Amino acid sequence: MDPKQSIRDLEEKIKEVSLDLDPESMRRAGYQVVDWLIARYEELPDSEFGRELNRQETEKLLDEEMPEASASFERVFSQFQDDVAPNAIQLDHPRFFAFIPSAPNFVSVLADALMAGTNTFAGTWLESSGPSQVELVVIDWYKKILGLPAGAAGLLVSGGSVANLTALAVARRAALNDRTAGAVVYLSDQSHASIDRALHILGFQAKQMRRIPADSEYRLDAAHLAAAIGEDLKSERKPFAVVVNAGTTNTGAIDPLTEIADIARANSLWLHVDAAYGGFSALTERGQKLLRGIERADSVVLDPHKWFYCPFETGCAIVRKGQLMRETFRILPDYMHDVAREEREVNFCDYGLQLTRSFHALKIWMAVKTFGAGRFREVIDQCLDLAEYAALVFEQSPRIHIVTRPQLGIFTFRYLPEEVPANITVTDAHLDKLNESLEKRILASRKLMISSTRLRGRYVLRLCILNHRTRKSDIRAALEIIEQLGREAEANLA
Repeated sequence: MDPKQSIRDLEEKIKEVSLDLDPESMRRAGYQVVDWLIARYEELPDSEFGRELNRQETEKLLDEEMPEASASFERVFSQFQDDVAPNAIQLDHPRFFAFIPSAPNFVSVLADALMAGTNTFAGTWLESSGPSQVELVVIDWYKKILGLPAGAAGLLVSGGSVANLTALAVARRAALNDRTAGAVVYLSDQSHASIDRALHILGFQAKQMRRIPADSEYRLDAAHLAAAIGEDLKSERKPFAVVVNAGTTNTGAIDPLTEIADIARANSLWLHVDAAYGGFSALTERGQKLLRGIERADSVVLDPHKWFYCPFETGCAIVRKGQLMRETFRILPDYMHDVAREEREVNFCDYGLQLTRSFHALKIWMAVKTFGAGRFREVIDQCLDLAEYAALVFEQSPRIHIVTRPQLGIFTFRYLPEEVPANITVTDAHLDKLNESLEKRILASRKLMISSTRLRGRYVLRLCILNHRTRKSDIRAALEIIEQLGREAEANLA
């Protein structure tokens, strides 16, 4: 076929279709979204938490073949408002006290939109020198908050789970040259499940993960740790790393960081600190005291979508000897030679698992620049005060027994039935059943969200206050709801 004719045919065929809306339609759609978000924030304190539907119900609302024809943005957005948004739990509700809450600030939300709208590729310096510098600045801020040295390096990732995986991968390479046979990792029985998952992915078997029992305050017991290391050395195993908590998920407990750092140094162990939410308390004076010793860590994990009020996908792994991250992850295939840079011009793809990665740092940088560190400090201090306030208010109720006092915004408690004295043995099976029934009623009410856990075999209820929107009135309302639903649970079990 004549090449010139082929070119003419293709010129005729190509219609130059795009996925761009016209500018006015884009403005109208953007204003709709922003207006909806602002209205949502305004209504949030008085709204319910959303619904959890079963799979059959969600399929009835949303299951469909891929549509061939176009529809207006207004129509699609309307379906989002009616069928999608109401059927999710609002984690930023001021009375969401379950798990570890996430309540992003609006500046970071706008930054997330800018991040998506510019679609910056933040994997290499060539394609994102400005955004990469912003990420370096954010990492430097975090290093200074924690007291880590200038030579430390970090990376923003999706969340705490990937951050733990990233840091422990560096530890494995640096301390073991990736040879895991015979190596032992020490961790608390209160450690987050993401540590187990990361170690499993990295090739450690369950028998290589030695759990050290927590003390009476649910902190890793340093004496037990030292004894376990001694036993393993005598058995010719290879003590490799110790994972400590700067704010456990269960109770907010902080392991004795300085004491464990001494043990780690004496035995040449890698010291990894999971400070996913608790690390940000170091921005406050009392948090600095609580976290003394964290500056000695070989690696630290932070999760800014928790206590630093950013949207999801802003986890952070920091390694004390920064060059170790590059040594662990850097590869240079032929198709990447054009983007190769020296260490000073950082290719963040060389510091972790991802090549393609978003400009996560923007939502942190814009928020801190807008509000200032002082406002974040005030909010974190306020949460610490609110947790103390909540425990004191709850303690006034004859129906509430405080199990663990507030630590980094978390305390746990048990509901006591009216006919049982306050000094009842709290391991009683009836109490477990009553509190489990109460929690189910609380979740079903959609007026309050708390979570549960087990401590020393006891079923306890757990309240976590990290939301910058939570007020004293929300605390008092929470207690009223718990007492009311507790009475219903009692009557049902009687």
